[in-house]
Amino acid sequence: MTTPTFKRLSIDQFELLLKAFPFTRQVNSVHMHHTWRPARADFKGHDTIVSMWRFHTEEMGWRDIAQHITIDPEGFLWLGRNWNLPPASAAGHNGNEKFGPFMFEMIGNFDEGHDSLDGAQRETALQVIARVQSQFNLPTNTLLFHNAMSAKSCPGSSLAYAEILAAVEARKAAVESRGTKGARGLRKGPFPEEQNIIVAEAIEALSRNPPVGREPADAELTHDDYAPDIPLAVTRAAKSSRGTARDSGLSAGELAALRPHLVDLSMGRFSGEGEAATTAADVDAIFEQYLPKALADGKAAGKKLRVLFYAHGGLVSESSGLQIAAKHIGWWIKNGVYPIYFIWETGFFETIGQLLTRARQGAARGLGRDIFDFTSDPLIEVAARALQGPRIWGGMKSSAEHAMDEPTPGGPEGGGARYVAARLKTFCDGHPGDFELFAAGHSAGSIFHSHFLPTARSLGVPTFTSAYFLAPAVRVDTFKERLVPHIGDGRAVKDLTLFTMKRDYERDDNCAEVYRKSLLYLIYYALEDKRSTPLLGLEDCLRGDGELKALFGLGGIPSGVGEVVWSVSESDTGRSASTSQSHGGFDDDAPTMNSMVRRVLDKADADTIVEFPVPDASRTPRGWTDEIDWPEELDVSIAPVSAAQQAPADNASVGISPRLAAHAPSLKTGAGRRRALCVGINRYPNPQHQLAGCVADARMWADALGRVGFETTLLVDEQATREAIHGQLLSLVSTSAAGDVIVFQYAGHGTQVPDLNGDEDDRKDEAICPVDFASGALYIDDDIAETFARIPDGVNMTCFMDCCHSGSNTRFAVGAPVSPAAGSGRDERKRYVIATLEIIEAHERFRRQLPGNARAVGTGGQSLMRDVKFSACLDSEVAWESDGHGEFTLRATRVFAAGIGGLSNETFRQRVTSDFGTAPRQHPLLDCGEAARLRPLLQPLNQREARPASASNPGPDPCVPSTALLMQTLASVQLLLTQMAGK
Repeated sequence: MTTPTFKRLSIDQFELLLKAFPFTRQVNSVHMHHTWRPARADFKGHDTIVSMWRFHTEEMGWRDIAQHITIDPEGFLWLGRNWNLPPASAAGHNGNEKFGPFMFEMIGNFDEGHDSLDGAQRETALQVIARVQSQFNLPTNTLLFHNAMSAKSCPGSSLAYAEILAAVEARKAAVESRGTKGARGLRKGPFPEEQNIIVAEAIEALSRNPPVGREPADAELTHDDYAPDIPLAVTRAAKSSRGTARDSGLSAGELAALRPHLVDLSMGRFSGEGEAATTAADVDAIFEQYLPKALADGKAAGKKLRVLFYAHGGLVSESSGLQIAAKHIGWWIKNGVYPIYFIWETGFFETIGQLLTRARQGAARGLGRDIFDFTSDPLIEVAARALQGPRIWGGMKSSAEHAMDEPTPGGPEGGGARYVAARLKTFCDGHPGDFELFAAGHSAGSIFHSHFLPTARSLGVPTFTSAYFLAPAVRVDTFKERLVPHIGDGRAVKDLTLFTMKRDYERDDNCAEVYRKSLLYLIYYALEDKRSTPLLGLEDCLRGDGELKALFGLGGIPSGVGEVVWSVSESDTGRSASTSQSHGGFDDDAPTMNSMVRRVLDKADADTIVEFPVPDASRTPRGWTDEIDWPEELDVSIAPVSAAQQAPADNASVGISPRLAAHAPSLKTGAGRRRALCVGINRYPNPQHQLAGCVADARMWADALGRVGFETTLLVDEQATREAIHGQLLSLVSTSAAGDVIVFQYAGHGTQVPDLNGDEDDRKDEAICPVDFASGALYIDDDIAETFARIPDGVNMTCFMDCCHSGSNTRFAVGAPVSPAAGSGRDERKRYVIATLEIIEAHERFRRQLPGNARAVGTGGQSLMRDVKFSACLDSEVAWESDGHGEFTLRATRVFAAGIGGLSNETFRQRVTSDFGTAPRQHPLLDCGEAARLRPLLQPLNQREARPASASNPGPDPCVPSTALLMQTLASVQLLLTQMAGK
């Protein structure tokens, strides 16, 4: 695509263009952004606009520049993409070529402490909003800040939404008072021909035809992903077509951009193989070229150079380590920190995944927590020891130790980490007082740093300002021996902060849905040489050791050199926040990472930082076993085998108890994913529609589902547009596969509108009400049915609908509302909106714009339903919320908390109904096929349900343990447990 020329207009010329432009797209909102980078002082006119276009098209792979217009510091406007194309604004909010937002960018960084939005630029921004809204008869609150659609600060933390709305309202009144809402056309003036030419040229410029295609659903602006001083590839924002992707998914260009921040090790030595192979010369370049440049840039800005050394966990392959680095590095740089990541291939620990998979095939599953603690988990622990778990774990620890080896005649470089420390010493000697050093380690990364920090100090490296251990897996005795003597002023590191889970969350975690506690517990009980070896990351071990209690201030007296931040913390912001509920989740937990960067930068809780990116909701997270780069000879992706194929003729010959085998259910290798979409809406634009408990409900459901292993996408308030709900729900369904369990939860208003396609007997469609429903963007039963018709065979889809008229909104029965007497709660609201004539007319306009709007997709009746749906009330009832929670959600999640193991869909409904008491004003409804009523709640479908039975597919064969070794191990375990029980 040829580089376009971008025209510059005044606000008056923009108004003429707005009235004359041949819109084929209905504008329904205005999106406001800032560029962040470039800042106001960086603006260089047309060259800056072209640079933005190049980044958006060549790096991001988008059709055109993201925004419709850009407002420069002098208050002039620069044209952008075709106004009849949707912008690349924010996930789920971009609209389409029929309707959607008008989007503008303001040149500048309007976060607190940076540029101020003032003068001509501010006035132009206000006028743009007012004139677009007046042109399309939009209310003022259709202005959306980017931060209302994402976790980003855009259009700047210094801007107050209410203040901007008030200013826009005043300017709209002025616009409308002079009649600019009249018919489109060019205004007559002193030089009408000149104005005609300018507008005609602008229309021609905006009518350029970009390449066919469209941005992905999660397209976001680049200002939070890219700054001119950060290598483009480090952001990974646009992997697109720049070279062949490797195992990590990184292209050659992205790897090249990461190299100034990577040290790749294998068994402690520089790795000569793999994607990120590192040589001593590569390390030399970091300390001779890249760090000096970063130091010079910092000095020019009056800042010290902050360098952070990061070591990932031991349960991480090279490719996953690279993915972690690629996600973290750009964020650290934006915060003014230079990161160096040790990608330390462990060599042995990759086989732990295989070990657990093999153990799973012989362990009892599907039992409650207490039963697991005394049956399945002990089996896994003993099997792990028998299958050489301590040797594997010991090999991983050995690789950390060998990274510190001294040089020898046969290996003049010595350990890779020691070489780094020696080069760091030389660099520090050359730049005294111009830098600060930090260290961070996740899981087994704490083992690595327990060796690296003392080694660096022994070589003369200055004291590290602070260190941070996330869910540390280092042994307490190793930690005391190697690192504790080196914590304090003038030592290896001044202070150390731990981020780790409280005991109950640790026990509620799991390893691959096989071992039903966290990885730390598996190490504690099975992978160290001695069972129950204390680990630094376990709460019991910290509180049970007097020296550690004193070091970390757990006795109530701060030590000044050690601190623990417990997850889940009371707050999710500030210097002491952490919300990870899984051992592996700390390095992807935004509150944890934000807390760490605040401490590195010495920022207070209220100070501005670049927030850690929230995981992309549309991206399917990698499964636990996918974190392993399986060597071909260790691949465990084997299908279940029948007893006839593999079982020995005589089970007694290998010591397996027939009773144990008879009570072990058939298990599947490669269990499916568990994913959920949770939606809650309180802040509807019309105050009369606003609710109080739906967001809390969605978060409560996300927490409850998370506790049973679900990965949850959350849409709340302004995020929950119709487009976002539909896109996320369609993605949830279409990316599922046999064996998956998926959930859709909704808390918000419901309503009924006239049936427009004739598929309803009573001529009414049921609908849920997205946040933008008043514009006509209702999500009706036809839409949900069409999406659910795509549920793949073998996928268990369950819905929890806390809204009025939810009784059959995934198929076609309806009911009439009945308003019961108000209860005694202090704040009670009905989750139902009456469809006014205005809403109905907007709905009809909206449906006419949709492709295939007359189509109706039914479920084929209840017997052929592909989903299971729990509704808050019967069709004839109202769904209530009281004092901040939906009454259905409050009771349903309470049943969850009591444990859902062994519950069928029907028994779950019965328990929720029972919780309402003897005189309930609403009765939860279970809507599903008859056979699904007795199906286990939120469990994978069995093979008969996944594939219809036939002569060629009579159904699943029972699985048996896959190896004689494992069967012998389990026999030994059973004997051991019997002996233990007899004592």
